[in-house]
Amino acid sequence: MRSWGADVAMAAGAGVVVGWSSVAAHANQPDARPLDWLGWCLLAAASLSVAFLRRRPEAAMVIAVAAAAAYFARGHAYSFWPAPALVAIFAVVARGRRRLGWAGAAVAVAVPGIGVLRENSLDNVVAGLVWALIVILVAQAGEASRVRRAYTAEVERRAEEAERSREEEALRRAQEERLRISRELHDVTSHTVSLIALQAAVAAEAIDREGGPPRAREALSVIRSASREALAEMKAVLGVLHPGAARGPLPGLDRIGELAAAVTEAGVAVTVTMPAPARPLPPAVELAAYRVVQEALTNTVRHAGAKAASVTVRLDGDALAVEVTDDGRGCAEPAGGFGLRGMAERVAALGGSLRVGDAPGGGFRVAARLPLEAAR
Repeated sequence: MRSWGADVAMAAGAGVVVGWSSVAAHANQPDARPLDWLGWCLLAAASLSVAFLRRRPEAAMVIAVAAAAAYFARGHAYSFWPAPALVAIFAVVARGRRRLGWAGAAVAVAVPGIGVLRENSLDNVVAGLVWALIVILVAQAGEASRVRRAYTAEVERRAEEAERSREEEALRRAQEERLRISRELHDVTSHTVSLIALQAAVAAEAIDREGGPPRAREALSVIRSASREALAEMKAVLGVLHPGAARGPLPGLDRIGELAAAVTEAGVAVTVTMPAPARPLPPAVELAAYRVVQEALTNTVRHAGAKAASVTVRLDGDALAVEVTDDGRGCAEPAGGFGLRGMAERVAALGGSLRVGDAPGGGFRVAARLPLEAAR
């Protein structure tokens, strides 16, 4: 922002131009009224008004117009002395104070006009008409500047409003889609998983009553536990999709032991090596590690024909290293499966790396490296 020093310097410059031009004009216009102390005071007042033009344009215009009108009416020589008044009229009109600006223009024309009527020589009449035309043109230029500013402001306002409307529409559509997905998950998938858990419980009770094979009872217990876990995770997902739903904590490293226990009940002995981390881990990293272990163990149970598996989770510098191996028959997922692809996408989203393939001593191996800083 310009300082008072700059405003005073502009006023001083205007005073020099106005004073010098007036003295020079009196030398070339012998019939004009000589510069006296009152004339110098009027020139000084008009010049000083420039210092207030930016901060108090209305006051500056009143001072400049009054000084210019009085100077003109007294019959002093024509020069650059009207410049401060014309600039002030333009500034006031351009800033939207139209009535005040045009009132100042009217005063600037009327007061000298009275002097012209009192001494209606041809030179005075021509000078009065030229002066009136200049004042009107300056005021009209202020009107044009005001209209242009108003138009620019309106265009910017409409552009901002249109952008805001587009953002609100995009948010509304995204929210509708999230609600639709949450309804589908709740009404269809949740119902189906709940039914699986219920039927597994009923079947387990029937086996207990009839004395069925223990392996079947264990399998049904795993199905029931997995169904309940799926329901709990689905509620967490629904909490993310639906703002009004209760949000539960997403699974992390503390749930890997439950995964191992469930897989062990299903017939694959799982050992977990997971030293307690020395520092808190980002939730996104813990969730990704849990999902990697979950998918790897699921593939082991479904496809590997393994009898044992091991899970190792440890801090490796600035990353979390996750490794799952089994003693199965090799590739733990059929061609075209989506589990490994989804696992790779989840790890890549955190800037990590994933390696899958046959283990050196037989079986299958999944190794993921999850950077900690990328997830913060």
